[in-house]
Amino acid sequence: MPLLTVRNRVSGKSSLSQQSRHGVTLLEVLLVFSVILLNVAIFLPFVRRTQDAARANQCKQNMKQLGLAISNYQEAYNSYPSGFDIPRDGSYPGWGWNFKLLPYMNAADVYQTFEPHLTDGISKLSHVSHQHRRLPELLCPSNTALEMFPHALSVNAQVVDGVVSAGTEEWQYRHSQSSYFGNVGYLQENVGGIKYNASGVATIVVPLTNKGSLGHAGTLRSQDHRYCDSKNFGGYFGQNSRVTLRHVVDGTSNTFMIGERYSPADSSSKAVGYGSWIGVPDCTSDQGLAMALGDASVRMNVGMPLREQTTGFGSMHEAGAFFTLGDGSTRFISQDIDLILYRNLSVIDDGSR
Repeated sequence: MPLLTVRNRVSGKSSLSQQSRHGVTLLEVLLVFSVILLNVAIFLPFVRRTQDAARANQCKQNMKQLGLAISNYQEAYNSYPSGFDIPRDGSYPGWGWNFKLLPYMNAADVYQTFEPHLTDGISKLSHVSHQHRRLPELLCPSNTALEMFPHALSVNAQVVDGVVSAGTEEWQYRHSQSSYFGNVGYLQENVGGIKYNASGVATIVVPLTNKGSLGHAGTLRSQDHRYCDSKNFGGYFGQNSRVTLRHVVDGTSNTFMIGERYSPADSSSKAVGYGSWIGVPDCTSDQGLAMALGDASVRMNVGMPLREQTTGFGSMHEAGAFFTLGDGSTRFISQDIDLILYRNLSVIDDGSR
């Protein structure tokens, strides 16, 4: 019996040893990795679409809140805020429509820190820390560019008889960005507006001859001075604009009030298309005006996916962008919208409904 027991034990140890030497084969490893990669391939697009949808929904909610803030402002002042203000004489302020809405959003404390500097203007903000304040409700999550405006010239001279000297002081990374822009309408090409690419072909194939010019900004009035654009594009916002409900002949539910724009890929000192909630530090350049305003002169999402410089509207959402209408509602508009209809919706009194 003892001999039989020993033999059984030895036999058992030998069997276990053979099992441990078997291990995992290369084929089994490859099979496991194949299953993992297949799952990733199946679910990754779904995850991305879910993330994109969540970002788009947050962007829509942001614009709804902006629409509500403007409605409250309109009730308080019986007019919509001006796109930006310029006095005939005095300091250049430059405060934009977005900035004026801060008391009606979750940023009343930010506005209060600026109040002592309102008459001085944007150029006097060197010691106001809140100009760097990130305001999530004014940033579209799909716009993944830097949160600070990379370059901006600021007017630091006096306005004399309506003449504004070009900005000379360059501010780097001192203005927090915004993804939302007040609609100025559009200006027809035959009266100095933008020549747009109507073909629907990417601009790398059919280049834009003019990527954006909000009117006659930057036109030399004399050798030493420029003037800011005062033309009426027909939208809700503009220089010293005071649009009231009676001006919206086409109806508030039929007209764009606010649109979104993604930041351009170019971060050079003269890049056009970045936005800031503070306003227009320099109204003598397209870059400065485009910081607060947008227009329908160029088609939506022009040049995508290259994110070209433009004063028009667009987004990083798929095939369109969100717009807040005059009644405060927010709609997603396809980038394939007919250009004539698109332009008509940007004007408040063209008679088209």
